[in-house]
Amino acid sequence: MKFLLKAVTFYLLTTSIVLANTQFNKVGEARMEYLFWDVYDAVLFTPSGNYSAGAHPVKFKLTYLRDFDAKEIVKATNEQWQHLGKTGLADKYDSKLLSIWPDIKKGDSLTLVTNEQGMSTFYHNDEKMGEIDEPQFSNDFLAIWLDKKTSEPKLRKQLLGN
Repeated sequence: MKFLLKAVTFYLLTTSIVLANTQFNKVGEARMEYLFWDVYDAVLFTPSGNYSAGAHPVKFKLTYLRDFDAKEIVKATNEQWQHLGKTGLADKYDSKLLSIWPDIKKGDSLTLVTNEQGMSTFYHNDEKMGEIDEPQFSNDFLAIWLDKKTSEPKLRKQLLGN
């Protein structure tokens, strides 16, 4: 039992060290605008600099250009999941996201970093805020911007470097 505990601890420590040392390269970037408001700048990174749906690790950074309450960001996330036909995700993740995401001020960043297994870690201004240890979550979250059915195809194209 002690050996198993030590082996698991070693794996977890080395996995996080490897992830921390992962060299991410920019795939693409875009600015989200709504009517005449600039909302946020988005940047997508992968180790190779190319994105393939479902492949990890991924780093996705949003730098906000306006103030937003965490509740507003969660609501917008839910609206986008509804647009994609991903019903049930709001009930599954709302409370978790609200416990992780802070209220955002203009200039703040919110970053998602996934590990090789697709587990998600969120950072606010590069400070770790929390994790969601379900690989499907990261794919569902990134789909908001990167799925072919996104509500923002121009933004998707720019994020994918096209």
